[in-house]
Amino acid sequence: MGKVERMGSGIERMRVLMREAGLKEPLFEIENFFQVIFYRDPRYSLKTVGSQKISQKTSQKTSQKILELMKNNPIITIAELAPVIGVSERTVKYQIANLKKSGLLKRVGPDKGGYWKIV
Repeated sequence: MGKVERMGSGIERMRVLMREAGLKEPLFEIENFFQVIFYRDPRYSLKTVGSQKISQKTSQKTSQKILELMKNNPIITIAELAPVIGVSERTVKYQIANLKKSGLLKRVGPDKGGYWKIV
């Protein structure tokens, strides 16, 4: 079946396959534990420009939803916005801070009893 001939060749096969894929070879460390570090293609990293574009689009959509909801109901609260949009209250606070900083949104009056004004 050809199974025994490949026994004990896993590490070398990993090195060869990574090289063939144009990636850095895995790093093998043996201290207290055996550890292998694999290096992936930067295109698939979460910290790439591509994922930032996706995150920016999501951010823009969330901001647009917030503005739309505030336009229809200027006294809406963060706690009311979060479940409607489908994000956490923390995300809503973050988006509101960005909208204020960019000059698109203003809070008129106190936190309790005030309202949102779209500039």
